[in-house]
Amino acid sequence: MNFFEQQDHAKRRTKILILLFAVSILLLIAGMYLSLAYLITLKMPEAGKEIPSMWNPQLMLWVVLGNGLVIGLGSLSKIIELRGGGVRVAEMLGGRLIHAETEDPKERQLMNVVEEMAIASGVPMPMVYVLKDKSINAFAAGHSPSNAVIGVTTGCMHLLTRDELQAVMAHEFSHILNGDMRLNIRTTGVLHGIVSIAVIGRVLCEIGFSADRDNENDPRGLLAGIGVLGLVSAAFGAVGVFVGKCIESSISRQREYLADAAAVQFTRNPQAMAGALKKIGGLSLGGVLSNPHAEEASHMFFERGVASKFGDIMGTHPPLEDRINRIDPYFDGDFTDIAFEDWANDAGDGQSTDPKDAEASSDFMKSAMMAGMMMGGAKMSWNPEAVATAASQPGQAQLQYAAELRESLAPELRKAAHDPLGAQALMFAMLLREDDTAFEEQLERLKTHCVEAIISETRILHPKTATMDPRAKLPLVDMAIPSLRQLTKDQYASFQETLQWLVESDQQIDLFEYTLGKVLDRHLKNHFEPSAKPRIQYHSIIPLLPRCSTILSGFAHIGHEDTASTEHAFRQGAACLKELGKNLKLLPYSECTLGEMDAAVAELAQATAPLRMKVVNALAHTVGADGEVTIQEAELLRAFADMLDCPIPPFVQSS
Repeated sequence: MNFFEQQDHAKRRTKILILLFAVSILLLIAGMYLSLAYLITLKMPEAGKEIPSMWNPQLMLWVVLGNGLVIGLGSLSKIIELRGGGVRVAEMLGGRLIHAETEDPKERQLMNVVEEMAIASGVPMPMVYVLKDKSINAFAAGHSPSNAVIGVTTGCMHLLTRDELQAVMAHEFSHILNGDMRLNIRTTGVLHGIVSIAVIGRVLCEIGFSADRDNENDPRGLLAGIGVLGLVSAAFGAVGVFVGKCIESSISRQREYLADAAAVQFTRNPQAMAGALKKIGGLSLGGVLSNPHAEEASHMFFERGVASKFGDIMGTHPPLEDRINRIDPYFDGDFTDIAFEDWANDAGDGQSTDPKDAEASSDFMKSAMMAGMMMGGAKMSWNPEAVATAASQPGQAQLQYAAELRESLAPELRKAAHDPLGAQALMFAMLLREDDTAFEEQLERLKTHCVEAIISETRILHPKTATMDPRAKLPLVDMAIPSLRQLTKDQYASFQETLQWLVESDQQIDLFEYTLGKVLDRHLKNHFEPSAKPRIQYHSIIPLLPRCSTILSGFAHIGHEDTASTEHAFRQGAACLKELGKNLKLLPYSECTLGEMDAAVAELAQATAPLRMKVVNALAHTVGADGEVTIQEAELLRAFADMLDCPIPPFVQSS
């Protein structure tokens, strides 16, 4: 089976369904107008006068404005309600946050799998919650990869093997990377707006038809008109809700097919995905949760969280048999019965023979890992096309790389990343100078900014960070994000101030310092100081060409020393913008400093996703114009891609 074709098909179907959703709203408005216009024409015209026309511009204006206002306000209220993001969803479902250093073997296995997925995807480690429920299910929730949350039921942890659990997590990470969480919130909001029309209609019916008609002071015509308007609104609102839910469910089903295909592509293990789905079919509970709020979040789950009341037409997920048949065409439809109590016999202790499950890698794995990472010293070969291909579609190579990288990290570093105090010390340790004299001087001055416990931990971690492979630094930062989010606002403010002082203490900012600052700022600042996401203002690359010149010029200067190679690198990137690229001009270094590039990327972040990805592709070609790239260049590219909300996986050295 061609899973890439499956993905393309699902994406096309989703676009069509979203269009139908918009058309259904227009039809709702048109239906309401025609009904009201027809009712107006029913008033018998006086003798000698023409029958009123069905076209009434004033009535049309009121219908459009009225429905637009109701749908808009109703949608906005729901979207604001869902602003709490993934944490709110997890808490609503009774989830318990799993500590990264948990000693429970099942939770430890889950955290290892999620950590590997995060590293392989190029996104920060999400917070992970466990739902006390014997069903097999999981979900991803949040507004973006930066604030995503993963939730997993007890049954999912205990009944699935590691490979099956990995397949389920790959499915959920696909939702994160493909923007499904944001799409769910928007469609839920619009549907709530349509529901508001039906609710208002019922209220107007009660006002118009329950009035005391014997009261001579009541303007009968007005009340009757209100009642008729309410009846029409309620009727069309109810139809709109039904149609909207059907389309919403169809969109959800297509995204589930897409996530299944992406998970198989990610893990290259179709049997693991099929196995997880078969176990859901063999469990009496399936994926149905006992939580009363499950219906609200059903469309977010790996499998239906509630039983469908109207069969597949209103089902948020495709039938299990269909999902399995797309992965395993030889499936005969027979599900083997399993029970939660049998999990120990079915899944063992959750540990497989795969070396990546062990807490410590074998010497062979560690040596092979370090050899591969250090190949070519500070540089490695580079394929720009692979960057664009891997974006939002990481593969098995990235997953294997992530597992090996995580295991290659010193235990002290992993432990520090999983603790709020240790995570702060880890960031400071990576910024301190390696020279003994300078190190002691910085550490002494650091005492005026930090508590003694952080100073002590920084001193312990510094030798480990000084000798670690440079390519492991940014993934380690991503691993530490959940711990840093557990700081109080005052602690975060102190941490940010200290970090800034360390960066500026030597009167210069190198690429790693800049990258580290940008990653932390992007994934922490909005958590502690929530602000509105940049609005999409650009649907064409043309007005952004000056900003493209700035950022492409900056990357060209950073990676190349002589004029000829700098110009060549710039032109390679500009060529990705087709004919428009010919009009771009290489700027002198003084006009494309890191500060200028900052301003450019801030404006580029207001472009549509395809345009942003086009810019990231151009940057990848600029960096790789000479066929090789330094580790710092690669990580800087990943940081800029992250700032543009187009996370890309770590580049894996091809053999």
